[in-house]
Amino acid sequence: MKYIRDISATTGFATVIGSPLSHSKSPLIYNTSFELDKLNLVYLAFETSEDETIDRIQALKSLNAIGINVTMPGKFQALQCVDELDQAAQYVQAINMLIPNNGRWIGFNTDGKGFWNAVQQQDVLLKNQTVTIFGSGNTTRIILAQAALEGIKHINIIARNIDRPLAIKNIITSLKEDFPNIIINLIDSAVSSEVKIAVTNADILVQTTSVGMSPNTMQTVLENETWLNPNTVVCDIVYEPLMTQFIQQAQRRGCKVITGIDMLVHQAALNYTLMTGYQMNIETIQNLIKRHS
Repeated sequence: MKYIRDISATTGFATVIGSPLSHSKSPLIYNTSFELDKLNLVYLAFETSEDETIDRIQALKSLNAIGINVTMPGKFQALQCVDELDQAAQYVQAINMLIPNNGRWIGFNTDGKGFWNAVQQQDVLLKNQTVTIFGSGNTTRIILAQAALEGIKHINIIARNIDRPLAIKNIITSLKEDFPNIIINLIDSAVSSEVKIAVTNADILVQTTSVGMSPNTMQTVLENETWLNPNTVVCDIVYEPLMTQFIQQAQRRGCKVITGIDMLVHQAALNYTLMTGYQMNIETIQNLIKRHS
């Protein structure tokens, strides 16, 4: 591995905690950015179970970390370690970033904002668009919450067994209370006729599940690729592999595509600014990650 810089008595640090972290791209992203901006900082990864999350965060606080990224499984436990939440985190009750601010610690969830920033980077308008999302898990919830904050008014959520208790139902209720004009439909993935309509009518189609992730690279959530409208912008949060079956289906239909690398880098860019006040060189980091994927 490349030796990044000399470590001095004044070197600061940021970190990511969670499990597993062996394939995390975060150290590569942030350490490269620190080097580009000539910042006397290093970024470290600490394997941390859910039960260890709170103690690990408190220890990192005491060591004066400039920022703490939290990935699964500790995003919910980490709530107990902050004094304040940003608006998106309040909806989903999960955070991926802790930042110190005048003796207080602020919790952020930048996953949703990072995703929508990646979409907007492709010159895609968000307001008044119809969005269809496959999935109902943690990533869906933050993308949904941020969609409402971005002014998106019509959202379809395609999920399995929608009659069961789902955490996303609580978020839908909260969003409808706070945004009276929003339309959010929950569609059962088993009802092909409804799925077809939601896919075909989408201006933006988002895949947020683990379907198609390595090693199951031949899988896709899309039953019939002819349902795709060539004018739809198609996004997949999976980045291993970069070109998932879902993305390949969209390409065959002539759709504009946004890969999981784009979301990863854009949420990292938000975290980087929160930690350092600097702007990440997004294009450079995107190309770097693609070379290492």
